[in-house]
Amino acid sequence: MNAKKTFGLLILVLLISILGACQSTKEVTVKRSDNVKTEETENDSKSTEIEEKEKVESKLGSRSNPVLFQQTATVEDKLHNNDGDEFAIKFDLTVSEVIRGEEAFNQLKTMNEFNEAAPEGYEWVLAKTKVKFTESETQDLSFMIDGIMNFNMVSESGDIYSGDIVPTTEPDFSFELYVGSEQEGYIGELVKTGENAQLRYQDMLGEHVFFNLQ
Repeated sequence: MNAKKTFGLLILVLLISILGACQSTKEVTVKRSDNVKTEETENDSKSTEIEEKEKVESKLGSRSNPVLFQQTATVEDKLHNNDGDEFAIKFDLTVSEVIRGEEAFNQLKTMNEFNEAAPEGYEWVLAKTKVKFTESETQDLSFMIDGIMNFNMVSESGDIYSGDIVPTTEPDFSFELYVGSEQEGYIGELVKTGENAQLRYQDMLGEHVFFNLQ
């Protein structure tokens, strides 16, 4: 890991430690697409009243009600200038493709020959992710988003993968955008082999959005 990413990761850990108690799910809406997988099964009609109640009460983008794979989530946020003025913004996030296991490692090797194989019991996951800065109350402030600073994989059992070992991806998901811009890159992380992990976006205030990866 290079010095810039190491420093950034240390700052993120410090901020999360201070603000962790304030974690909440961000305000999001989704843009549905015909090719998006649904989570309905033949057993849906047999859901209990408790399950139905939980589904209704779970906020979209929360861990129990994540944004579906390949859906576009429109996230509401705010920017601040040096005078402390606040400007509302919106940006879109879409996980468009997920590659894992041997295929992911093979692709990582083409991105950078020094990327290493996953340790025993783990596999690489590559999430191809798009961000589009769609709306802002100001044209003068940029929005920053980074695959290491803002994203983690979360396991089925609720463990947050540390991200201590990260691959070099090309294109890397690390962008500074002004309103109207869009970019796409890869977020890479280790998860336990076969783990049905989720991708979690988290801003510097601890607010988050969960995305399914299948």
